[in-house]
Amino acid sequence: MENRVLRYFVEMARVGNMSKAASNLHVTQPTMSRQLKELEDELNVKLFHRTNYSIKLTEAGILFLNRARDILSLVEKTKAEFASSDKRLDGNLYIGCPESDSIRYIAKTVMLLKEKGVNIRTHLHSANANDALERLNKGLDDLTFTVHDIRDSRYNIIDLPLYDQWGILLKENHPLAQKKAVSLEDIVNEPLIVSKQGYEQLFPQWFSVDSYSKLNIAATYNLVYNGTLFVKEGLGICLIFSKLVSTEDNEGLTFRPLTGVPKASLKLIWRKNSPLSPQATVFLKVFKREFLLDAGKLGG
Repeated sequence: MENRVLRYFVEMARVGNMSKAASNLHVTQPTMSRQLKELEDELNVKLFHRTNYSIKLTEAGILFLNRARDILSLVEKTKAEFASSDKRLDGNLYIGCPESDSIRYIAKTVMLLKEKGVNIRTHLHSANANDALERLNKGLDDLTFTVHDIRDSRYNIIDLPLYDQWGILLKENHPLAQKKAVSLEDIVNEPLIVSKQGYEQLFPQWFSVDSYSKLNIAATYNLVYNGTLFVKEGLGICLIFSKLVSTEDNEGLTFRPLTGVPKASLKLIWRKNSPLSPQATVFLKVFKREFLLDAGKLGG
């Protein structure tokens, strides 16, 4: 299985047409068709069906497409690391993270490095804990920040003195907007717009079994902005962290803190027994020095 053939398959799946994919990659259609057929034979599975006008992936093809993209991403990441192995630290840094105001400390660390002449290109991948750990395990990300409680001997884990306040985003004319803060009892009967992982992992801890079974989940999201749009359209109230949405820029919306639940604490995770890239190593060194040894710099 060659990287070139994986690129053929990914491009063919992207454009949905063998001839166009071959043209985009500057190979002949017969060459691409033959090598993709050999790929199917090697895997002993049908990856796609031809129609009169397009290519349709099979279920196996969809699964393989995700794997092929991961493999090619890892290949490019590895090539970039070795391309910068001339002792210079310029290069790429891959970080998985949640949507959190605390992520600004990633930016602060990168800026400190730039001021010292280290030009790191940072690639952030926003994801829930499960997706972020999957990318970390595959080597697609160097480091992962998460607000979920991870206790696993496979990882180095630092509990950071960084916290996010839970609350709800709602319309200004909603009855709960009259309160300075809201409780779990206040929202138990409201149509809720929440992250899927929050609903599955946090709510069972926050609510009684009876209350949890009666919750009205109007929608789930993985990007806060999308949840904001649902609130604007009146579909419910959205459970989010404070500071993620500026209510000044969203006319008619307001935020209220949620009481009776713990603040979400940020963790920094990376794999044990797996060498970090030079970029991740220097980032980690500066992050620890600036924001852990001198915790007073955090939270400002």
